[in-house]
Amino acid sequence: MAQEPTPNQGHEKRVRLVRPSIVLLCGPAACGKSTFAQRHFRPTQIISSDWARGRVCDDERDQRYNPQAFALVRYLTELRLGLNRLCVVDATALAPPHRREFLELARRYQVPCVVFLFDVPLEKCIERDRLRERTVGSQVIERHHLAFGQTKAEIHQEGFEQVIDLGADDVEKVSIEIVFRPISQLPASQGRRGPGESRPAPHPGQQRSGRPTAAHEAAPASPVPPASAPAGPGAGPSGSVAPSAPSPAKIEARTTPGSAPKPASAAPHEPAPGSPATGRAAPVAPPPSSQGTLQSPSVKTPSQS
Repeated sequence: MAQEPTPNQGHEKRVRLVRPSIVLLCGPAACGKSTFAQRHFRPTQIISSDWARGRVCDDERDQRYNPQAFALVRYLTELRLGLNRLCVVDATALAPPHRREFLELARRYQVPCVVFLFDVPLEKCIERDRLRERTVGSQVIERHHLAFGQTKAEIHQEGFEQVIDLGADDVEKVSIEIVFRPISQLPASQGRRGPGESRPAPHPGQQRSGRPTAAHEAAPASPVPPASAPAGPGAGPSGSVAPSAPSPAKIEARTTPGSAPKPASAAPHEPAPGSPATGRAAPVAPPPSSQGTLQSPSVKTPSQS
């Protein structure tokens, strides 16, 4: 036998939310936003501006550090969206620039942005504020309530996915269903490339792995003569040829304009080939024949026959 619905169940308001998404709780102070959030959402899903203000300046009531507190709220919201989490922002959300920031954040992550409007009479808000341990005063609530009237007239045209109106008695009559719909692709700022983006080309001085090319890989090794070849006057102890002095053309290129190039001279301990200090000339290699090889003495030419 089916159970008959109670009067409260018959007027229950059902709301379907998507995870990840941004849910803004908009209303004056002491309208029941925090009570509503604690009743329908997990504590880890709620990002409260009062909580952030306490973490920033050790006092949840100090309004001087609102920019720093809301910077922390936006930062946590962005981190949770990148992990496909639900973000319930518990703040008054009465200033259009604050609402616009969360709308732009939701569009960047391509997730819905939903707002709950807590339309509670001014007298009830002031009465609830008197019963709270942490009060804000009737003047603050009156100012908030005046701004909330302007918000109700404009918020439906701001581009929210849903605008859900809640009266004073609707807090206990709301049933919320959360549907998981993960983000298909994170924005480019989170390290993932968009559909039309390609991998950037490596720098000319870098390898594919991103490390600079080693200096010894750029210059080829110097040729070493075979061991049977005679070592010249400029040869070192291992038989390798010492580097020759730079040519006058190279010296001239390195001098400043107007200065005379300095001629290259041999080192005092290493005399130039053919100098009087040695008394002998440098060996001269025999010129190659026109056929590329030397003729054998056993072969007779036509003139010798």
